[in-house]
Amino acid sequence: MSKVFVEYAIIPEFRDSFLIYMQQLLQREGRLELLEGTDQEGLFVEIWHEITYEDYVKIKQERLQENADNGGGNWEQWVKGGKAKLHMWHFSSVKV
Repeated sequence: MSKVFVEYAIIPEFRDSFLIYMQQLLQREGRLELLEGTDQEGLFVEIWHEITYEDYVKIKQERLQENADNGGGNWEQWVKGGKAKLHMWHFSSVKV
């Protein structure tokens, strides 16, 4: 089993457009869960379930490439600090 975690803070002025985009993404992606910090409003974590490393690389490239077509997502504008502050990690289960 593998998961991808994506963490970022959204600038308050762009919250509404971000949430509209995420609502559409959540409808398309059954593997995605979106969480917001309860003590840090605007801090978001995406949890992608059952993601291969190859899918992770593709998602990461789509999010972080300059001038990437993100299907309407404007990550450079939405994220505090721009795309450089959008963090992504891929994890796999550890067999012990």
